[in-house]
Amino acid sequence: MIVFVKKILFKLLSQRTYLKTLQRLFYLMYDMGLLKNDVRFKYHYAVKKIILPNYNVVDIGANLGYFSKNFARLTPKGSVLSIEPVKPFFEVLKKLMAKFSHATVVNYALGNEKGTITMVMPESNGMIRTGLPHIAESEEEKKQHKTHEVEIVKGSELLNDIERIDYIKCDIEGYEVVVFEEIKAVISQHKPIVQIEIGPENEKTMFDYFNSLNYVQYGISKFKIVKENPGKQEEQGDFLFIHEKKEADFVERMKNKKMI
Repeated sequence: MIVFVKKILFKLLSQRTYLKTLQRLFYLMYDMGLLKNDVRFKYHYAVKKIILPNYNVVDIGANLGYFSKNFARLTPKGSVLSIEPVKPFFEVLKKLMAKFSHATVVNYALGNEKGTITMVMPESNGMIRTGLPHIAESEEEKKQHKTHEVEIVKGSELLNDIERIDYIKCDIEGYEVVVFEEIKAVISQHKPIVQIEIGPENEKTMFDYFNSLNYVQYGISKFKIVKENPGKQEEQGDFLFIHEKKEADFVERMKNKKMI
């Protein structure tokens, strides 16, 4: 039913209006609690218990703001930096976040060298696949889908002026190895909580990466925070990494919030 409605909306509305409508519908359902029993949105609700009011949060691959707006609501004494490379998504996201004076939205892709890159905005099954924009892998793919040229900046430079980073959420469709290797010094310095989607092909590399920085793997299973066996997941979804120096405090807070 939801897919059918999306198809109709995509045909009837302009691209910008369609994206704004998806964004509004998400937050309407989210705020009404209609998604809280859906495992696809377990982190969207869990961050309410994890994020503290003074946290400085970085949202890498912010998309339409399904996390960013919530981060901004939760951090009145902190800050939010939302990074979204796809121009149409960025424009809708920027308007959504405009009322939060402590939030900044930028239209960049993160990488290990400055330049530009072609992002693909896939369409299939009669609508935009909003969760699947990615770097074009071939000339043929560029011909098949809408594309956008995006400026690349180094994450280490973009994040350099943030005094303290407490939480990073990352969803960048398989490019996480490149981005996190480039910001390794930033992660080592700030030791933020990291919520990250990892492509199957990158799992071993990313597990080794966090292990080298003394991070402990956690996750969410049955809507509760769980400590995972390294490299394994009790329930599929984003991975959650906590630095060992912050683990005791994190666990205590989650117990108090009845998340453990």
